[in-house]
Amino acid sequence: MRNRDPDELEDLHRAMRLLADAAEQLPDAYRDVSANALLNVAVEAVVDDVGCAQAGRIFSRLAEFLQRGRQPPISGALSLTEFDA
Repeated sequence: MRNRDPDELEDLHRAMRLLADAAEQLPDAYRDVSANALLNVAVEAVVDDVGCAQAGRIFSRLAEFLQRGRQPPISGALSLTEFDA
């Protein structure tokens, strides 16, 4: 995956805040499916950015992260590099 410049990282933080705020404003009937919808959009974007094989490795590291009981921060980017050993 390519390195992000500081402006892109700030854009990412802003987008995450906007998405979180928007999700809170959804009617109750849509809240159950909103997380899945956001996940689908995110997965598609990652696959488009890095390809299927690399996306699979990224999501495998994410699975390890979650299995350890860790929570991705809503206020910042999630670093999965510790799983690159």
